[in-house]
Amino acid sequence: MSKILSVVPNICEGRDVKFIDFLVHKLQAVKGLILLDVSRDTSRNRTVISFTGKPDVIFQGGFVLYEETMKHVDMRRHEGSYPRIGAVDVFPFVPLKDVPIEEVVELSIDFAKQVAERFKVPVYLFAESAQVPSRRDIENIREGEYEGLEQKLKIPRWRPDFGPIEFKPDFGATIIGARYPLISFKVLLNTSDKGIAQVINQAVEDIVHVHSYCGVEPERKLMQLTVSISNYRKKPMYKVIEAIRMETRRYGVSIANVEMIGLIPEVAFIESALYYMNIHQFPINRLLERAVQQHLSERLQLEDE
Repeated sequence: MSKILSVVPNICEGRDVKFIDFLVHKLQAVKGLILLDVSRDTSRNRTVISFTGKPDVIFQGGFVLYEETMKHVDMRRHEGSYPRIGAVDVFPFVPLKDVPIEEVVELSIDFAKQVAERFKVPVYLFAESAQVPSRRDIENIREGEYEGLEQKLKIPRWRPDFGPIEFKPDFGATIIGARYPLISFKVLLNTSDKGIAQVINQAVEDIVHVHSYCGVEPERKLMQLTVSISNYRKKPMYKVIEAIRMETRRYGVSIANVEMIGLIPEVAFIESALYYMNIHQFPINRLLERAVQQHLSERLQLEDE
């Protein structure tokens, strides 16, 4: 499989371990599907699942995920500290290797049409797949969240791209589209002061290509920021963390720890290591694993010829 893309669906269930295990089992039963990661978050009541495979396999896995989530999650009873508009809140298609973004956009739109037709739910296209400029930013679509969706659907400019216009109380709506790899992580602050955390959160929100949400870590009751970087090439992870560190110092608090959410490109970690170790002009191909992989790939290519 020379071309590699993945999908990273987010579902509004992070507390029912039995259901998450059941859903993972159902996905693993899809022939050809490769499960990459499962990140369950109790405070946000949300689970992020990553999987890959050929396009038809990804579609099949996606349909399984929508079907089982619709059976289990009732948005009328959902609570969680993260913006969302539906049981399957977002289903991003992400290019990983040798897949033009245009091709990923086509696949995401085809999948969106099939989801709308098969499950009779409102579907919004976002990011690179957006047909309306204001919908490129997922936060615009989520504005008002599930609680405001019924009224939002009555506004002509917020008609869904596919599917019915009427409100589905148990499910809500879903967001589908192609985007570049997203870096997401949680920053635990050494404070339980909500006011301070909100001020820091707003400063992070003001950073270009960055979104941040403020919540409470359930076990220690400390404040926590959930941060997403939509373009890590223009806004590296280490720069965002340093910006947060600078803001915390202003209020006499500190970062307790940083926890990654889901999978991230390895170059983001490498760049952070180079920054914090003050290493300059280090070529990536000098990494042992990279050098070995390059030689193996060249040998396999010669054998194929």
